[in-house]
Amino acid sequence: MRNQEEVPFLIIRSLGEQVRVRIGLLGFIGLICITGGYLLAGGAIEWLLSSSFLPEGAEVVVLHPLEVVLLRLKIAGYFALAVLFFTLSVDVLLRGSKLESIRESTTDLSSAFRPHIGTAIFVSISTFILGALGAFYSFEFVIPMLLEYLTSDAESVGLTTTWQLEAWAGFIVSLTGACILVFQTPLVIFALLRTDLISRASLSSRRREIWFATAALSAFLSPPDPVSLMLIALPVIILMEGTLLIDSLFSESSSQR
Repeated sequence: MRNQEEVPFLIIRSLGEQVRVRIGLLGFIGLICITGGYLLAGGAIEWLLSSSFLPEGAEVVVLHPLEVVLLRLKIAGYFALAVLFFTLSVDVLLRGSKLESIRESTTDLSSAFRPHIGTAIFVSISTFILGALGAFYSFEFVIPMLLEYLTSDAESVGLTTTWQLEAWAGFIVSLTGACILVFQTPLVIFALLRTDLISRASLSSRRREIWFATAALSAFLSPPDPVSLMLIALPVIILMEGTLLIDSLFSESSSQR
C-alpha cells in the first residue's frame, strides 16, 4: 500500500499525464469552443443590453472600436475554459482508470470515496438548484432594483446615466455571481454542522460577528453603494437563520425518536 502522503502527488502527476495524452483533442475542442463562443457572445451581449435590464433614460456606449471584439473574446474564453474542464473531467472518469498510474494511485482511496458518492451527487444537485435560485434572485430583483436606484439617483441631480459596455457587462456578471455565492449559504452551514466543525449553539452565540462579516463580504462582492450592500447581505442573514431553524427542527425530531 502506498504512503498516504504520496497519493495526492501521484494523482496530480497522473492527471498531468492524461492531459498530455489528450492535448491535441483538448486544443481542438478549445478552438471550436472559442469560435462558437465568439459567435454566441453576440447574442449574450444583446441580452445584456435588453430593455428588461437597461432602465429608461440610461444608455450603454462603446469607447473604442475593439471593445465589443475584446468583450466577445473574453466571453468565448470563459466558455471554452468551462467546456474544457468538463471534457477533461469526463475523460478522466471514463478513460483514466485504464492508465496504470491513475489506477494504482487511486486504489487506496477508492474504498474511502465510494461511500460518499451519494453525498457528492446530492451536494452537486443542491449546489445547482441554489445557484439557479441565486441567479433568479439577481435577474428579477437585485439588478432591476439597483439599476433603477442608480439611474434615479443620477437623474435627481440632473445627470444622465451612461455605461461603458465592458463595465455594464461586468456589473451584471459580478452581481449575478455574488447572488449565486450567497445562495450557497444553507449548503455551507449544513456541511459545517453535519461534520461537527461547528455547533449550532456556537453559530447562534456569534450572530453579531457573523452579521458584521457578512456585511464586509457583501461590500467586497457588490458595488459600493448601500442598496446593493443590503440586497446582497440580507439574503445571507435570512438564509443562515432559516438554515439554523430547520436544523434545530430536524435535531429535535431525531432526538424524540
